[in-house]
Amino acid sequence: MRRSTTRLSHLPLRLALLLCLGPVTLVAQGAVERPFVDSLFRDMARAGSREQLFGSDRCAGRDGPLSRLCDGLRLTRLAEFSAQAEDAIKAEALLRRTVDERPKWAAAWYGLGVARLELARAKVLAKEGPLQAMGLSFEAGAGNALVRALELDSAMVGAAEALALAPIPREGASQLGLRARTLRRLRGSLPLSPSARFSLARVEREAGSVDTAIVFLREAMAQGADSGLVSLELARDLYLAGRPAEGRAALLAGAAVAMSPLARMRYREELSWVASPDEVATWDSLPVADRRQWLDTFWATRDVKEGREPGERLVEHYRRIEFAMANFRIAIPQKGRQRVRSTAMAGDLMDLNNGGSVVGGGNNGSSRQSTAASAQDAVTASQDSYAGTVGADVPFRQFGITQDVLDDRGVIWIRHGKPDREQGTVGGTAKAVWQYDRPGEPPLVLFFAEVDFDGTAGASVLIPTPAGSDGTSLEQLCGQINGNCDRLQPGNTIGVAGNGRFAPGRNGALSTGNLPPPNLVVSERNRGTDNIVRAVTTDAFPRSFTAPLDPIVQIYGLDRADGGAPRLVVAFAIPGGKLAFVTPAEAGGRAVYPIHVRVLSVDKATGHRIDIDTLRQFAAAKPLVEGEWLTGVIELPLPAATYGATLLLSQDDGRGALARLATVRVPDASAHLGISSVVLGREGTGARWNSGRTVVPLNPLNAYVTGSMVELYYQVSGMLVGTEYETRLEFFGRDDPKKPKLAVGFKANAPQARGEVSRSVALGKLDPGAYRLRVTVRGGGAEVEESASLVVRKL
Repeated sequence: MRRSTTRLSHLPLRLALLLCLGPVTLVAQGAVERPFVDSLFRDMARAGSREQLFGSDRCAGRDGPLSRLCDGLRLTRLAEFSAQAEDAIKAEALLRRTVDERPKWAAAWYGLGVARLELARAKVLAKEGPLQAMGLSFEAGAGNALVRALELDSAMVGAAEALALAPIPREGASQLGLRARTLRRLRGSLPLSPSARFSLARVEREAGSVDTAIVFLREAMAQGADSGLVSLELARDLYLAGRPAEGRAALLAGAAVAMSPLARMRYREELSWVASPDEVATWDSLPVADRRQWLDTFWATRDVKEGREPGERLVEHYRRIEFAMANFRIAIPQKGRQRVRSTAMAGDLMDLNNGGSVVGGGNNGSSRQSTAASAQDAVTASQDSYAGTVGADVPFRQFGITQDVLDDRGVIWIRHGKPDREQGTVGGTAKAVWQYDRPGEPPLVLFFAEVDFDGTAGASVLIPTPAGSDGTSLEQLCGQINGNCDRLQPGNTIGVAGNGRFAPGRNGALSTGNLPPPNLVVSERNRGTDNIVRAVTTDAFPRSFTAPLDPIVQIYGLDRADGGAPRLVVAFAIPGGKLAFVTPAEAGGRAVYPIHVRVLSVDKATGHRIDIDTLRQFAAAKPLVEGEWLTGVIELPLPAATYGATLLLSQDDGRGALARLATVRVPDASAHLGISSVVLGREGTGARWNSGRTVVPLNPLNAYVTGSMVELYYQVSGMLVGTEYETRLEFFGRDDPKKPKLAVGFKANAPQARGEVSRSVALGKLDPGAYRLRVTVRGGGAEVEESASLVVRKL
């Protein structure tokens, strides 16, 4: 479907056209011609196949213009049946001549408009004609012809329906002003179908009248249009209009209904612009009753993940869509790249060994065939409902909508936003590099190259590496940004900097013939492929800080000793040298560190969010220096459930950091055997938590020297009193995650249904490295386990 800024569809869709069911008013035609043309329309409406349509002999014996009008209308209907360019070409030629001879025949202009839409569906190269200047697309020319028909006969409902349902031309808003004004003027006097009002809303939105678009969408909904499709469009328009609460409500309402195949495809499609492959698969498997809650939780979880206010991530999502649609639409020439689309979506990754784009883009569109086929089935299944909406007893029933979709830059923009740095080539084939800096992660570096567009799209398709480019292009891409292609340059002797990025600097001029060795190209291609996969399976809306605080954070799900008061316990350590401090007079010469501490949590099942926000004042006898840490503990009481949790630390001058835990389970006091988070502590850190019975030492740094002791704490609930329970502690190394490096076991009878376990474990047998501790408790016919991580370092 040709995309307007309100839609993200990518597949052909045929919508029915409605001609007024009564006699057509043929302006400037006599009483003899009018009944004849009315009879043509009636017979065309009755025809359900090419064989049932009247033949050319029906048009014989009439005067020249009327005969050509008859043949032109007949061939236009044949083109609907055959989807062949030949019939549409002949029809357009006959009707173009008719309007030249009889410029006041509204039916001729109407037929010409529909014939041009058939030519657009057949992807025929547009040419100059009546109300179609040189270079204008057939979609735009069709709109002009249909507007002219309505100027001649404002009661021609069929022309109004066709004009509303016609695709947005590739020229965009520049060709929509007259169309929008015409339909707006006739809206109150003509009984437009729900489908027409739905499409009219897209026209208004593209033309810049979003408030009017919202009105038309609500009218379409009230008249019985596909509620799923309307809700999705309405959500976008409401966000564009600055009404996010209403937009979110519309989005969720549409997800809650029993969707048509097309609406479900469209919801899935929009979700795939930001979701991971696993999330898309989950959406596909959801029953209707669960979709609303899941979608609400999906967006709420992303708010918490990025330390954002409720609803902020979804606002940013639609803002990015608007920018991408305005700046990264594929500009497809009328010949050439007609069926290949660039859609770098989660779950549709292709093999990059041949240097194509991540999906469907570049010169290889086969990777999306299976996905496109299944989606096309949904479109085909929905066509009957569209035809029913506008009525089947009409002369023209279907037309194809051409499409332009976002190139890969637009896909990346929606997922990750504006790059932190970007650089493009000057001259020759366009190439570009975007870099996203992610705290605590390697930079995300992405390369783009131009493919067979018309030259206006720029560097638009993801490529793993610019290897093979001329030396000048490599110099422009690698020399202006800390990217991952520096090693490809023949004259570079600087190499990789200590921070994992590439240091600037070149030796001598680069020559086109001096290419890097094949093994280096393969290495860079593999690295670039990994970056592309990472880019199209993740999304981000990171907060910006004037300086990173680089904290180390541990988040635990625990309960009070007596049960029934579950909570998140968050322990953090911040490098003292990263913090700003003040020395107020009332502090008696001490250094005071004011820190805003905010814990955000979201129930992964319900999307319910609970936060705590506080200002903590930490005082030290003297300013902290490098190697010293500021530690703290904060609790967030909340109901037992599984949560996504984020800690946001910041200071007034803009310093800050985020630390998140994707999943943390807060235990309950159920009758089933259960275990809390495992706390690994160390005496002397100054960080402690009181359970109500036990003072638990914490270790926010989560690091232990060889030969030291780890203070282990966890809670067990749902035990059978008097029953023996066996506990096993196993430490697994990163190099061998299946065979434990250290194992400790013990048994004890349960004195009560729930209890706390505190043990000191010697780490003397563990070499320096990263470890995972697995705690397994079994007894009474049940077994539970929980894991924790730690690092052992040399003394």
